[in-house]
Amino acid sequence: MARESGSPWAMGLLKTFEENEFGSWEKIGSGGFGQVYKVRHLHWKTWLAIKCSPSLHVDEKERMELLEEARKMEMAKFRYILPVYGICKEPVGLVMEYMETGSLEKLLASEPLPWELRFRIIHETAVGMNFLHCMSPPLLHLDLKPANILLDAHYHVKISDFGLAKCNGLSHSHDISMDGLCGTIAYLPPERIKEKNRCFDTKHDVYSFSIVVWGVLTQKKPFAEENNILHIMVKVVKGHRPELPAVSKSRPHSCNNLIKLMQKCWQDDPGERPTFQGKTLLILGVDAVNLCDRINRAHCMLSLVFFKEITSETEALCEKPEDETREMITQDLDTKNSPEQQPEVFPLSISSSNTLVKDYSLSELLSQLDSGISQTMEGPEDLSRSSSESKLASSDKRLSGVSSVDSAFSSRGSLSLSFERESSGNDIGTTDIQKRKLTEAILSGDTSKLMKILQPQDVDIVLDGNSSLLHLAVEAGQEECVKWLLLYNANPNLTNKKGSTPLHIAIEKKVKSIVELIMARKINVNAKDEDQWTALHFAAQNGDDFSTKMLLDKNASLNEVDFEGRAPIHIACQYGQENIVRILLRRGVNVNIKGKDDWVPLHYAAWQGHLPIVKLLAKQRGANVNVQTVDGRTSLHLAAQRGHYRVARLLIDLESDVNIQNTLLQTALHIAAETGHTSTSRLLLKHGVDIEAATAEGYTALHLASRSGHLATTKLLIDERASVLARGPLNRTALHLAAENGHSEVVEELVSSENINVSDSEGLTALHLAARGGHTKTVEVLLKHGAHTDKQRPTRQTLLQLAQQSSKSSVAVLLSET
Repeated sequence: MARESGSPWAMGLLKTFEENEFGSWEKIGSGGFGQVYKVRHLHWKTWLAIKCSPSLHVDEKERMELLEEARKMEMAKFRYILPVYGICKEPVGLVMEYMETGSLEKLLASEPLPWELRFRIIHETAVGMNFLHCMSPPLLHLDLKPANILLDAHYHVKISDFGLAKCNGLSHSHDISMDGLCGTIAYLPPERIKEKNRCFDTKHDVYSFSIVVWGVLTQKKPFAEENNILHIMVKVVKGHRPELPAVSKSRPHSCNNLIKLMQKCWQDDPGERPTFQGKTLLILGVDAVNLCDRINRAHCMLSLVFFKEITSETEALCEKPEDETREMITQDLDTKNSPEQQPEVFPLSISSSNTLVKDYSLSELLSQLDSGISQTMEGPEDLSRSSSESKLASSDKRLSGVSSVDSAFSSRGSLSLSFERESSGNDIGTTDIQKRKLTEAILSGDTSKLMKILQPQDVDIVLDGNSSLLHLAVEAGQEECVKWLLLYNANPNLTNKKGSTPLHIAIEKKVKSIVELIMARKINVNAKDEDQWTALHFAAQNGDDFSTKMLLDKNASLNEVDFEGRAPIHIACQYGQENIVRILLRRGVNVNIKGKDDWVPLHYAAWQGHLPIVKLLAKQRGANVNVQTVDGRTSLHLAAQRGHYRVARLLIDLESDVNIQNTLLQTALHIAAETGHTSTSRLLLKHGVDIEAATAEGYTALHLASRSGHLATTKLLIDERASVLARGPLNRTALHLAAENGHSEVVEELVSSENINVSDSEGLTALHLAARGGHTKTVEVLLKHGAHTDKQRPTRQTLLQLAQQSSKSSVAVLLSET
C-alpha cells in the first residue's frame, strides 16, 4: 500500500475524516475497545460507524495501533470482512461501514434463529477466515468471537476488530491484556494459555472458530456458568470444552457433521485441527507442488490432502438443510445444479501470481449474484446490479442503508440474499408469481429458498384470505420460516379475514416454539378475532399453561370478553382446564366475574360438571355458591339440570340453598325431576327441598316428572309422599299429564281410585286425554283400572268421538269394544 510521508495521519488509500463531516452521533456500543458511534456522513448521505479509542487523549502509540488496525482491514478487503473507510482525526476513531443488525453476540441472545441462517453465518465466517489465512503472509485474527462478527441488514457476516491481528509467526506476550481476557478467554486455545510466548499460527483462529460454532448452534455463551477467568483457563487446559447437550434437540440431522467438525477444530493438539481451506481446491495451469513452495508447502499440502477441511464442510452443511427439506417432499433430489457438476472458474491472487483456480465453495456461489464475477457469466442468471440497487433504494424496510448512495459504500455481500427475478429481468414485485413462490417455499418448509427469494418489501404481502406470510408459516407449523420472517420484521399484529393474528393461530394450534418466537416481538396480546376471542381465550380453552403465563407476563387482560360475554376464566371453567383456572386465580381474577346473562365461572364449571374446578372456585374467598344468573338459576340448578350428582352434593355440602327459585319459581328439584335425574332428586329431598313447591305455572316436581315420563323419578317422589292429587295448570293432576303424553308405565304407577276419574278444568279425565292423544297402551291401562267410559265432556263429546279425532284407529276400536 502506498503511504504518504511526513504526516502522522499518512493513510495511503484510506481517507482521513474531520469531525465536522459527521452528524447525528449516537452511541451504539462500548467496552474495553472504546466506544462505537453511529454517525451520518453529511456529504455522502449515508450512515457509518466510528470506533473511538477508550482514552480521552490518544498518544502516539495508540494512534499508531489504530492506523495499523485500519491498514490490516484495508488489506483484507473481502465480502465477509468489515469495510473500513479511514480514520477520524477528532475524536480519534476508525471509520467503518455501519452494520444494521449489529454483532452476532447480540443476535444470538435476542431470539431463536433459523437453522439455515445459523449454518450460513458459520459458513460465511469460515470463508472470511479462510481469506485472511490465504493472504501472504496469512493474517491471523486472534480475537474471533461473536462480538467481533457483525451482520448487515440481510444477516450476512462481516468480520471486524483487527486490533489483535498479527501476521503468521509473530508473538508478543503482552498482546492480550487481562482486561481483554474477560470476553476472550473462552475463545483462546489451550496452547495460548499454556505458552504465552508461543508463536501465533492459523490454528489459533481455528480453535476460536470452533467455540463460535458452538455458540451459534446453542445460542449460549461458552462457560457461562463460570464467573472466574482462572477456572475457565484451567478447564480449557485440562481438555474441557463447552457441553454438547446444550445443542437443541430439534437441530437438523446435517448438524451432526458440523458438530464433528467443531470437535476436530477444538482438538487439544493444534496439529490435529483442520484448516479453513477446502479439499476441492484444484489448480489450473500451475504445478501444485510449485505453488505449495511459493506459499507454504506444509500448509498447502494439508489443505489439499486433509480428510475434510472447514470451508468445504460448512459449504456442504449450508446445502444440506435444503436437501433435507426436499427429501420430505420427494426422494428425487435435483442435483443438476450441484457445484461439483457446474464448476465456475474464478481468479485467485496468491502472492504475486495471477494463477487461476477452481473453488467450489459456497462463498463463491453466493458471490456470483453481486460480485464482479457475475458480470462474466452468461445466461438468465446474469443480474443487473443497477436494477437491484434501484429496488433496494425504493424499499422502506431495513436495508444496508437509507438511500441509493448507501449501496456505493456497502459491500456487495449485503445484497446476496438473492432477490430472485424472472428471466425476463422485469421487476415482478408482489405479483401472483412472487406470492406463489413464497407460498411454496413456506408450505414446503424450504427456508433456504425463502431466504433467497424474500424481498424486504414483500414480508407483509397479503395472500388469499387476507393472510400474511407469517400467518401462512404459523398455520403450516414451519418454525424455521417463522424465524426468518420475524428476523425480517414481519408484522405479527396483522389479521386475516377471520380477524386472527399469527399469535391466535399459534396458540390455537398449540405450537409452543412458535408462540415463544411471536411473543418475543412487540405484539398486541389483547387483539380479538371475529368471535372477539383473544389469544388468552385460546390458551384457556386448550389448557395451555405455558402460553397463558407468557400472555399474562405480557399484560394480557384477564377480563376481555368474547361475543358471548365470556372472559378467559369462563372459557377455562367451561372446558375443564383446572390448571388455567388456578393460574388466573393466582393472577387476581375476580372469582365472581360476570359474563353474558350474569354467568360467573362457578356456573360454567357446574354446568359442565367439572368437580375439581367447582371445589376450587367455591372455596375461594368471596365466592358465593348461591349467586344467580340473570334468569335466577344457581350453580345447583345447573348441576341438577345436567345430572351432575357429585357437583350437586359438593355444592350442598358448601351450603348451597336447595330451595332457591329461579325466575320461573323453579327449585333445583323441579329441574332434576323434569330432566329425570333421580339420584340428584333424592339428594335434594334428603337435604330438605320442598317437595310440594310449585313453579310459576303451578307445576310440582311430581307434575314435571310425570309429564316427562321419568318413571324412576316419579316412583321416588311418590315414595317421598308427594301428593298425587295436587293440581297444576288447567287443574290437572300428575295422572292427567302422564296420560296426555302417553307414558303408560308412569300412569300405571300414579293411577288410583282417587284420581282415575278426576276431571280437569275442561272436564277431561285422564282417559279422555289418552284417547284424544291416540295412546292405546295408556287407554288400556286406565280401562284396566276402572276408568269410566261413559263420562262426557261439557260439550257432550263422547270418548269414542275424542278417539276418532286421533289418527290412531286402534284407540277407537278399543273403546267401541268396551
